[in-house]
Amino acid sequence: MADAVLHRDCYFSIKNIFKTAQTLIYAVPALAITANVTDMLASPLSYLVLFGAVTVLSVSGLVSFLMYRFRIHNEHVEIRSGVFQRAHINLPFWRIQNVKIEHPFYYRPFGYSVVVLDTAGSAKEEANIVAVTTEYAEALKSQVLSHQKSETSNTATSEAVEVEKNDTSHLNTLDETVINRRSIGDIVIHGFTNNRVWILLGAAAPFYDTLVERVGGWLTSKGLQLDQLVGEQTIAWWQFGLYAFAIVMMLMALLALLSVGGALFTFYGYTLSKTADRYIRRSGLLNKQEVSMRATRIQVVSAKQDWLDKILKRVNLYFEQNASLDHGAPELMSSNRLIVPSVTVEETATLAQEVLPDCNLYRDDYRSINRRYIWHCFLVGLLAPFAIAMTIGIVGQHWDVIAGTLAVTAAIAGIIVLRWWRWGIAEDGDYIYVRSGRVGIDYKCFQRFKVQQVVIRQSWFMKRRGLASVKFIMASGAITVPFLPEDYVWSLINKTAYSVESTRRSWM
Repeated sequence: MADAVLHRDCYFSIKNIFKTAQTLIYAVPALAITANVTDMLASPLSYLVLFGAVTVLSVSGLVSFLMYRFRIHNEHVEIRSGVFQRAHINLPFWRIQNVKIEHPFYYRPFGYSVVVLDTAGSAKEEANIVAVTTEYAEALKSQVLSHQKSETSNTATSEAVEVEKNDTSHLNTLDETVINRRSIGDIVIHGFTNNRVWILLGAAAPFYDTLVERVGGWLTSKGLQLDQLVGEQTIAWWQFGLYAFAIVMMLMALLALLSVGGALFTFYGYTLSKTADRYIRRSGLLNKQEVSMRATRIQVVSAKQDWLDKILKRVNLYFEQNASLDHGAPELMSSNRLIVPSVTVEETATLAQEVLPDCNLYRDDYRSINRRYIWHCFLVGLLAPFAIAMTIGIVGQHWDVIAGTLAVTAAIAGIIVLRWWRWGIAEDGDYIYVRSGRVGIDYKCFQRFKVQQVVIRQSWFMKRRGLASVKFIMASGAITVPFLPEDYVWSLINKTAYSVESTRRSWM
């Protein structure tokens, strides 16, 4: 019991510290403008302030723990929490959509876990049960899943958990089959192709001046004077360019290594399992994450490829469900989507058919959108800025402005053409497929009967040309395909409405 008390206090304290750190990241640029951040960090007062902040957050975590209570009773999860604003959550088993078990690094040596129970509602209806044994967490998950599988069981399973939390031998986990694993090599590839280190670069902006000074001092100590290289003709221009290129490549390699390290921390030991009608994803190096998702609640299967993914022939596959479950959580911890990172095209097709039988993402009969989409983008988005910039350049005889405007306009025009070329739609039987992208390419597949609303948009110019845009709205979000033939759009809508009306199948 004492161990549980200590670990619950630890959970709330560390959670408060992480929340505060995430908030302070946004304040770093403001501090950089108003003060010298380096001098502030070197000041003894900063250490005192830091110690005081950690102490306050730790005490607040202790208070949060003292105000936290939970119980499992009559197939309901009841949680009372909060200090100044008390909250009482009463969550029946039948409303639970996902069961996620987290193993924070500070819990793993002691065999404790956090159980996150997600509903289709807001973040306020999310239930966190902290500092329970891993055996109890698995038993609770099995109990919830068993209840969903057989809703006629009303009392027996709930009483068993309430009588003795640690006595879980009678609750056996359901049989699981591993359908996909990600090796370390796959995770390294994912780190290279999904580099997000630019976020850290933005947060480190206040330290650039100090970093440049220190790097310059280090190069000077090695006998390399940058100011002399640039200001005097001591070396040839191509040698200086070679130096600059080497430095840039080293920086890019360092950033890539940081991204790979983040991917290893996040996706290490990745497995995707299936039990009955539910998919379970587990991964993580320090903090083990486990997310459970029912197959019937998956709304869309998405296969996304950036330009580097296309070169390496890898795909990031997503199973997406109710968008209201995403409470601003990072990609891996998000409960509304399940990611399978850096799979091959063949694995993507197999996994997609595992979730949506007989679907074919990589078909060759996609109907392209009309070319008038290109002219629409030019006239609506590019014409006015281009005319203003060119007028300023010509009147003022600023040839650099004219050259820059032409270059930027040509680049944007190329992106628009690529987007038109990628965008397309196809259908067969129960499925609708949408292809999109610019340099990369994305594929989406969804079932007609899960569409909750269809929106048609048609301007006066589009109507004259017999064109229309269609938007499919589902629980996971909206998917839009513009500039399609009007008769084809109405055909899609009629088939979709008929499927929803005739099958009367639940999207849940």
